[in-house]
Amino acid sequence: MGDRALSELIDMGIPLGRAVAALKRSKGDAMSAAERVFAGEFDDIPSNDEEVDGAEGSSSVQDKADSVMIHYNEDNAMDEDEMGHEDDEDDEDDEDDMNDDNFDYDEDMSDDEQMASDPYAGIFFSKDRVEDIIEPIETEETTTISIPGINTTEVKILGRGEWMSGCPESGEQSFLFQLYNTLEEGRMPCSARCGHSFTRKREDFFCLFPKFPQYTIYLNRIIRPHCPQCHQITCLACGERVDRPSALHSQHTKDKAPMVSAPDIPSPTTQEALLHCPNLQGVILGVGLHMIEKTFSQSKDSTSSTENSGKAPPSKKRKTNGSPPLATGKGAIKGTGYAGNMQEDRTGQIAAEKAQKKADQQVATILRQVQQFLPNPHRAGGPATSDYLVHPTALAHLRRRSAFMNDLLRNDSLFDMSQRGDIYRALFDWLEIVSNNESLASMLGMPQMRQAKSVLSPTVPSSLIITYEGAPSPRELLENVVLQAKAALKGLEGVPLAQIEGLELTEEELRTNIKELEKKEAERVERESLDENNVLKAFCSLRIIKSAETIDKRLVETKGKAFVQRMKEQLPRIDESGIQIEEIPAEGQTDEEIIKMYEEWATRARFQYVDLRTGSNIMDAPSYKHAYSALITDIELDNAPKRSLAIAKELAILTTSLPVAWHSSVFLRVDEARVDVLKAMIIGPEGTPYENGCLLFDIFLPLEYNQRCPLVKYMTTNGGKWRYNPNLYADGKVCLSLLGTWQGPGWIAGQSTLLQVLISIQSLILCEEPYLNEPGWANMSGSAQSKAYNANIRRMVLADAMANNIKNPPHPFEYEIKTHFRLKAKAIRQQIEKWREMDDSKEVEADYWGGAHAHTSVTSALSKRSFEAAAKEVLRLLDELEGKVQPGPKAEKGGKIRSPKEGKKKPPL
Repeated sequence: MGDRALSELIDMGIPLGRAVAALKRSKGDAMSAAERVFAGEFDDIPSNDEEVDGAEGSSSVQDKADSVMIHYNEDNAMDEDEMGHEDDEDDEDDEDDMNDDNFDYDEDMSDDEQMASDPYAGIFFSKDRVEDIIEPIETEETTTISIPGINTTEVKILGRGEWMSGCPESGEQSFLFQLYNTLEEGRMPCSARCGHSFTRKREDFFCLFPKFPQYTIYLNRIIRPHCPQCHQITCLACGERVDRPSALHSQHTKDKAPMVSAPDIPSPTTQEALLHCPNLQGVILGVGLHMIEKTFSQSKDSTSSTENSGKAPPSKKRKTNGSPPLATGKGAIKGTGYAGNMQEDRTGQIAAEKAQKKADQQVATILRQVQQFLPNPHRAGGPATSDYLVHPTALAHLRRRSAFMNDLLRNDSLFDMSQRGDIYRALFDWLEIVSNNESLASMLGMPQMRQAKSVLSPTVPSSLIITYEGAPSPRELLENVVLQAKAALKGLEGVPLAQIEGLELTEEELRTNIKELEKKEAERVERESLDENNVLKAFCSLRIIKSAETIDKRLVETKGKAFVQRMKEQLPRIDESGIQIEEIPAEGQTDEEIIKMYEEWATRARFQYVDLRTGSNIMDAPSYKHAYSALITDIELDNAPKRSLAIAKELAILTTSLPVAWHSSVFLRVDEARVDVLKAMIIGPEGTPYENGCLLFDIFLPLEYNQRCPLVKYMTTNGGKWRYNPNLYADGKVCLSLLGTWQGPGWIAGQSTLLQVLISIQSLILCEEPYLNEPGWANMSGSAQSKAYNANIRRMVLADAMANNIKNPPHPFEYEIKTHFRLKAKAIRQQIEKWREMDDSKEVEADYWGGAHAHTSVTSALSKRSFEAAAKEVLRLLDELEGKVQPGPKAEKGGKIRSPKEGKKKPPL
């Protein structure tokens, strides 16, 4: 028994003890030994047994064996024999893990549930799982192949190591090894047993052609050789005779007209030959998925390089006629409309979009080509044997090499998906086939193992240590898109979609020639395809939502209802109503736990549908407590289909894209009946004079939206008295170039979004030195005027954006305001102490300019508040929210304090 044979077995992932025993049984034949191990003959030998008799391998071999697979499972991987259950003493830890979105993929299922076969039953999966796998570094091999009509000279051969690469589960490696070993055997007897042998080599099956159709054409030419002695046709992949057409071919020949394949899609006759047996299915999918991986990786690299090359320095500013002089210099605040170019330079963006479109077409093409060979019982023309008998290597490759699904689903923007329709249509076609196959659907609910890093092995020559880390399952990532699809459908509610009737022919039309009928049918199809509302509705309901429902249905069949219920509890969701503050305890939690709790709550609460109506007016039309109430009642929701389509796409984006963080978040409320009526609340960003204040905005999407920008009004003005920012006026005006209220890069019809407006307000208006937002003052960073301006804003925030909002939280953010301040009470107390040291001991000025302007600041006595008075009020209210003191008297509008004797007592929180 030589070290070389032992090293080969260890390279395959076989533990040392089993490798030694198998070599002894096989008399030193590495291939025979591997087959015996993978067949399970030596499962009784512990995988970590290093003291097996006869283990005379060198220390290097020993080191190699020790590092084949290293587990770093932070969840303490559960015993497979117990179907994923730890000891009872660890139950509390399990509950904590469950809250962290970690749960066993394979839990015990109810005895009364009839389960379909799950090929991965009993295997532990977790998003926190980490494994190090040793994989060999193979020398690239090529071969020369000539095919008539295809100018192919030299192609790469997919080596055994690359074929078997990936994070292994259960017995996957044995099946991968056996199939590769079988297909590279030199001689294969004729299926008629006439004595003739065919030559079979790995170049026949494992060549990586530049294009996938070249591979299938080549394979189709050599896969069914005729025996020169008995003339029997034999399948080169499985060695069985081919003496009658398959079901696919039989169905095809029954058709009067031949089936026409799309460009670059294998013809029915080619598919018939290549779907003959599970062995062919396994090798074609394995090679095809490797080619998809390569194409997808190259597409990401090409788009990334284009984006980087498109980043050119901004052109010089050009002032338009009648515009005020713009601020220049280092301190100019970009994006507010007061600095920067008059028009946006989109050269780089356009180049990136073209590169993205080209890359998407390449990936979509190969996805459509390879998906023809996915196991599909609903195959057009009838299923093949391999559609039911899925080869284990097909399962292994689909599980290991479907990272492209996660990468595409991780882009959870329905708007972006609609812009990149080619690749996402191909993706959902792929998901439809996989989710409708009971053998494949379960893997869509598994956390994926993705390659995180690779380093050279210090102990095993010519090897890499690949670290694989758990990642969300495709089903989990799909949920964000499902939420957006549902939001888009809600945005289309009430919109009269184009009614496309079937083609009904009169007797006169029946007498016309066929060309005229074909022309009318083409016009009907074109009308249907041009109705964007119909297209979006079909994409959301028939592709996205239906895919999720189908996956869930298959998971119920394979994993049980309890598993699916647990999975759904961990998925993102939109809460239907405000979350009660009492539901979230904060006392006794560490700072890290409170931050995590806050961000989880804010993620759930950031987007909701609510009733913003306040009743009816004299015309029996709904009225709204909204800055644009008059406009709202004048416009009917369903009389502008294009506007509704734009709103539907906007809502889809906003459901999952609103920024959420401990240091600043954005909350949005949409009227459940009028989706063009919205209210937003932005939490003042950390490090600014607005920090932790609740700043509210009323938003209306006008009839011309999105050819025209949204209407936005600032509402946190202390009753129209205080101006918080050069861009936020006391009358509610928001000065932002995106909103057309200042010259500069403005709203781009069909491309700009409400999300951009909200983020611009959050990051560019609510900035560290708002004084610099005023034209001509951008160079005054750190000046006494800027510091005084910040001090005045801090007093406003304490008195109004904090205290007034806690005492009288505006609808519909009552719960969100109280929860925000209660969870952040400790941080806000520390913030007040910090602000106290920075205060200048003055009182609030309604429109303060620090003497730099000749503005007259008119501030009523009721509006004037010192820092100490405002801070004291906020601290008292925080104590009330935390239950440390009883609620005090309630302040009415205008600043008057109402005692309990003057009115009803405020009930305790």
